[in-house]
Amino acid sequence: MEIVFLNRFERALGKSEVERGQVFIGEYQGIWSVGWHSIPDQGEDGRMTWYEGTSWEELLASFRYGVAGQMKLGFRPLLDGMLEDSPFWERRQQFASVLQCYADRLGTEELIAPLRQWRRAKAAEEKRSAYLVATNRELRLIAVFVPRTLEELEQLPGFGKLKVEKYGPELLEQAAAMPRDHSFPLQWVEEAVTEDQLAAWLFLQKEEKYGKDISLVQEKKKLLTGIRQGSSIAELEKELGIPRRMLVERIDRLDEEGYDVLPLVARELAEVAAEEIDQVETAMQELGDRYLKPIYQRLYAADGAPSGAAGQAERQYEKLRMIRIRFRRSGAKSAVS
Repeated sequence: MEIVFLNRFERALGKSEVERGQVFIGEYQGIWSVGWHSIPDQGEDGRMTWYEGTSWEELLASFRYGVAGQMKLGFRPLLDGMLEDSPFWERRQQFASVLQCYADRLGTEELIAPLRQWRRAKAAEEKRSAYLVATNRELRLIAVFVPRTLEELEQLPGFGKLKVEKYGPELLEQAAAMPRDHSFPLQWVEEAVTEDQLAAWLFLQKEEKYGKDISLVQEKKKLLTGIRQGSSIAELEKELGIPRRMLVERIDRLDEEGYDVLPLVARELAEVAAEEIDQVETAMQELGDRYLKPIYQRLYAADGAPSGAAGQAERQYEKLRMIRIRFRRSGAKSAVS
């Protein structure tokens, strides 16, 4: 294997003892590999392979995830700039991260439970996703720092003017029953969080983020394989465990990224009447294809009234997405010819 990248890491174990390791990227006959081994290298047992294959995208995601995990454990690179991070002493000035780190360490589920219940009811009332009302992290910040006034609530990351105006009074009502033994403003938190604690928290966030990136890359790989093998959307939904709506959105995104999804589109549109496809494409020529709602309203709704149940409307939007892919691809071919 030819090593194309190597960086050493160190972790202090005591006043004089240091543990060393290194991350590597190598290539052999078109097969890429990335991983970690300790120094001195203890053979195969001392080596961890994070990824081995031909996908540079998957390799990069595995590299970032692995490095974040090692840095979370206290290892630091001799060659700085890993994970595109700014130097630690600059990150230390990001007050929002300090507050979030402190809240994550102290925010128990018991503390957050009443706020979750409020969010669930509010999301149902507004018919929107719960995270759009407030994220888990925002609820945790309230549970730990317990603001008593709107001005104090605004000091917490994520609570801008609009959110405070909309939900502030209700959130303060929930927080009123919670005990508090600290004061505002919250600059004291900087002294309560050590550099090591903040560093570990920051790299944990990176590790979680890159772990999700790996899952998305692997999911994308399975999706493309399924499309090449002739799977239908229903079959892909079952195989990948992704809700049909999200799956169609990802197929649309693959097309935007330049992947060939036309075989799948052709299969899905095989039972759609040619006249209906012509009507949709004519509407896209006249109204543009960026937004689907005007096309849906023209073709599938009478006088602005929705056509059928929510499930039917969702299938009609799915059909519009498939036709739009075909429409854009046929336009691209025409432009080339």
